[in-house]
Amino acid sequence: MTADDLALLKSRIDEVVVLETVQGEHIFAKPLVVFDEGDTPDVFYLEVEPGPDDTYIGKGTAGYSVLLSDIVAVHLPPAL
Repeated sequence: MTADDLALLKSRIDEVVVLETVQGEHIFAKPLVVFDEGDTPDVFYLEVEPGPDDTYIGKGTAGYSVLLSDIVAVHLPPAL
C-alpha cells in the first residue's frame, strides 16, 4: 500500500472503500479504525455490499481486521 492509499483509507472512516488484498480479493469495506503504528498495523472494518437505492448495506454484523501489509491498494467504490 502506498502513502496515498493509507491517506485515503484514513480519510474515509465510516465511508465505503474497496480494499484490494495481496490474495487478489476486492472487499467493499467501511473502515472503522486504522492502526498504522506498532508491530501489526491494521484496519478494522465492516464488510458491505451494494444495496437498493444507491446505498451500501452491511454483510452481517461482524467486524473484520486485515493487516495493512496485506492490502495492495485502496480505491473509491464505483458509482452506484
